[in-house]
Formats: sequence, structure tokens, C-alpha cells
Amino acid sequence: MTADIYQKPFPVIELDSQYYLREQLPKDAEDFFNYYRDPEVNQYILTTAPKDLNDARSEINYCNNLFKHKRGIYWTIARKSDDRMIGAIGLYINSFHRRAEISYDLARAFWRQGIMSKAIQKVIDLAFNDMQLNRVEAITMVENEASISILKKHGFQYEGRLRHYKFHQDRPYDVEMFGLIRKQ
Repeated sequence: MTADIYQKPFPVIELDSQYYLREQLPKDAEDFFNYYRDPEVNQYILTTAPKDLNDARSEINYCNNLFKHKRGIYWTIARKSDDRMIGAIGLYINSFHRRAEISYDLARAFWRQGIMSKAIQKVIDLAFNDMQLNRVEAITMVENEASISILKKHGFQYEGRLRHYKFHQDRPYDVEMFGLIRKQ
């Protein structure tokens, strides 16, 4: 079932009357570059912010290739009014084990408006109902209280601390592992 998602066009998902999830496009690079470099946004993401628009384009291309090469699916969270990227959400998929890791980010101007909560729920629904995945997991930095809170809100269970699990800028980081199992 998981592979069926790749046989269809990239799924566009409506969040509400103002926002939707769509495929990431080259035109998103500037918006991505601008919000992702914000220290408030990037402080809990264990990856290097793009240094320039070429780096941003490379990241957008990487996310597109996840779907093309059947390794995952990554959406732009876009405003309907102008189709501008305000964030991203995606699944890195392990089809053999029927699980995926969810990850997400959002421009600071859109925090605390329920947008990410709607996006997470829609992606979870797609993962369990359409893709027939058995597990969706998320890792977050120990200090990222907002991410931990939203994961718990959506039923993710705390599974433990993974010590020195991520390496970023020559330093190991502990992360918290959360998991959500499909209801049988």
C-alpha cells in the first residue's frame, strides 16, 4: 500500500480556507530561505540553514526527490491567497517496516494559529489511511517544548531519550523520540 502513493500524482491536501499542502517547487526557494534562516525558527532544527538561495534551491530539490525516488513525501505549507510558502511538513518513509518519520517547520509569523496542528493531522491521516503505514515517529530536541506539546496533542507517545542521536556542527545532541501507532 505504501508504494501506491508514488503511482499517483503528488497529493495536494486542503488544510482550511486559507492554507493547503502542495508539492515543493523551485519558486519556494526564496520564501524557504527567508523563514528558515530566522534564528527563532532554526534554533531547534539540527541542520544547517541555507547560506544563500542556491542552498535553498538545493534543499527544495532534495525534498522533491524524496517523492520521485520513493523515499518520502514533503509538502510546502502554502497560503491560498498568493501560493507563498510559509512552512513545510514531510515524511521520511521506511516502506519495508511500514513506518515514517514526520518533520515540520513554520515561519514565525504563522506560529500559534493552528496551522501546523492541522497539517500534522492531515499528514498522519494520509500516512495511516492512504499509505497503510503502521507507525509515525518524530524526534525533537529536548528543549523544543512547542514541538513536544504539539506531538502529544496529536497522540504521540513519549518513547525515550536517544543520547547523542544527532550530530550538528561538530556536536552530538540528545533528542526525544515520540511514536504514534495506527489504530487497528
